Order: sequence, then structure tokens, then C-alpha cells
Amino acid sequence: MSVGGILAIVFGGVLLLAAGVIALIVLVRRAGKARAAMSTSEARAAVQARGWTFAERDDSYVPLYDRQYDRTGWAEPFHRPPRATGATDVITGTHRGRPFVAATFQTVHDGKHRPERAIWVAAPAPHPMLSATRIVGPQNTINRTIGMGGVQLGDEEVDRSFEVHCDDEAFARAVFGPELKALLLHDSRSFRGFVLRGEYLDVFDPVSDHRDPEELVAALELRCDMLDRIPVWPRG
Repeated sequence: MSVGGILAIVFGGVLLLAAGVIALIVLVRRAGKARAAMSTSEARAAVQARGWTFAERDDSYVPLYDRQYDRTGWAEPFHRPPRATGATDVITGTHRGRPFVAATFQTVHDGKHRPERAIWVAAPAPHPMLSATRIVGPQNTINRTIGMGGVQLGDEEVDRSFEVHCDDEAFARAVFGPELKALLLHDSRSFRGFVLRGEYLDVFDPVSDHRDPEELVAALELRCDMLDRIPVWPRG
């Protein structure tokens, strides 16, 4: 075979591969757009098919949001807590025996308005506020040197991987039992941490549309798995 023929075959193969990659990208983008374009009526039908409730807007949940934040935050002690001005795409129901609320709250904090997605699963008892956020490298060590490193749990791997803040250090230490630590350190699902507020647990995870039951169920599963691994619930 001539050099020209070989080059033609190689070039043709490259073109076919490039065309295949482009076609795949187009399909993925179209699929993403189709998912993002779920209409309100489609979302309502999908949610109600699972026995849950759906409301395009229900501002009666505004006081619930405010109640979760009705305390001074450790990160911004000189600012008033955020407040909700409205609640849209509100989904309520029960998953694995636990009540949940999923919604987009319109909020205002420090003069700034922004939407906040919430997927809250009820905890079994009232509790102190607590957050655990995944950190990278020496961030927690640096923060500790300036008095912002949070609670140290005495577990080297957890302390190195997560920054924990809590109103009640004894509660924080009780929450992080061996099973929860194992989930936080080794679970393959994508999340940056979690937060316990006045009545609920939420997780920092990449949910693109909480109205999609498949995404919502996956998010609820993660939250329930975490709650299952918290051994005690002192009231603080």
C-alpha cells in the first residue's frame, strides 16, 4: 500500500473518531438540556407518582426556613442570619420513614438576594447547629492557627479532611462515631460535607434539579445513610 493510502486511512480514522466524540458531546448536552427542561407539570406528575406532594410555590415554608437559621452563626457572628422571602418547587414527603422538605428558597442575607436549594431530612430530635466541610491540604491547620479551625475530634484523618463547627463540642464528638467517620472518609458518592440545623440534616452535594425524583431519591438516600450512622441525639 502506498504512503498516500496509509495516510488517507489514518486521516479518515481520525476524522471518524472526532466525529464520534462530537456526536457524543452533542448527545450528552441534549440529554442535559432535556433533563433541565423538565416542565412544572412533568415534575408535579413525577413527584406525585411517588406519593409525595408538590407545590410550585408555597411561602408557608418561609417560617420553617427562618427557624433553622434563628441563631447567631459562628462564621459571621456580627451579621444577622439569613431570611427567606419565598419558597418554590416545594416537595414534601417521607423517605425511609423520615419526613423531608426539598425546595428552593429565595433568601436575603447581608443585603444580598439569592436562591438556596434545600433538601432537608428530619433528625429524630432537636439538636445544636453543626457543620462539617471537606477541606484540602493544610487548610484546617492554618485555620486553627488563627482561631478558626473548629472542633478537633481527636481522629487524625477526620481532623485533616474535615473542618467541623458546632455550638456544642460534646454533641459534635458524639455525632462523629466510627460509622459516620467511615462514610465521610470512604463513601464514593460526591459531597463536600453536611450541616445539621435546628431540625434537619442537609448535605453539600451536586443536585442539579431536586424536582427530578431520581436525583431527589439519591440525595435522600445519602442523608438517611448519614442519619443512620449518628449514634446519639443529645438535645444540647
